[in-house]
Amino acid sequence: MKTTGATIEILLAGITLVTGILVFSLVPAIPQDQHYHAFANEQSIASIPNFYNVVSNAGFILSGIWGLGLLQKRHLSPMSFLMLIGMILTGLGSAYYHYEPNNETLLWDRLPMTLVFTSFFAEIYARYFGTRQAMRVWIGALVTGIVSVFYWQYTELHGCGDLRLYALVQFLPVLLIAVICFSHGKMNKYMHTPLAIIFICYLVAKFFEHHDHTVFAETQWISGHPIKHVLASFATAGIVWMIKRIPKQKSS
Repeated sequence: MKTTGATIEILLAGITLVTGILVFSLVPAIPQDQHYHAFANEQSIASIPNFYNVVSNAGFILSGIWGLGLLQKRHLSPMSFLMLIGMILTGLGSAYYHYEPNNETLLWDRLPMTLVFTSFFAEIYARYFGTRQAMRVWIGALVTGIVSVFYWQYTELHGCGDLRLYALVQFLPVLLIAVICFSHGKMNKYMHTPLAIIFICYLVAKFFEHHDHTVFAETQWISGHPIKHVLASFATAGIVWMIKRIPKQKSS
């Protein structure tokens, strides 16, 4: 039986609800690991502590600026506009965090990332189900993303740190986008190559983030975390490329 757009939308809502219930029912609260702030390469250059971790965020800023340049050529959706602003703020917020890594500065790294995650998902949603439906999804996801960061910080301040909601905001859209693409495989083929590049760069970036100290031990120069930033910025550049490939709507 051929699935309809409404059926897929219901399926996506069901996956979101069930995943949220399972995570909060079966997974205990996840506090922030304080060892996360101890990056492998803390070298200072030009009076900038953690130099490589700080300056490697430039790619996010450049991706956002490049994307905003598209405004001169076409009308960007509100989701895309906020996503591009979020890229710039992610670069600035992450640089601020890495300049002085702690839970308080980490908030300003994670908060703008939620703008990118949620707006990216909403933009994909719009391509398949229409802008009107996507706007409702976007507002709900955006509010959830912002709440997830402040909820995490609130729980940390009260000695019961919990990253579960933030983790859902970061990783659940990957599953939902996969469901959308597989169920509408013949639609929007111009998005397939950019999406593949985006997700590959993101996955490899997470690998280098996890192996920050291992990479530094091998190279004695560069650690995994700045490589993660560069690869993640390639993912944001892939998002901008995807936006460029969206066919312009014909004026009626």
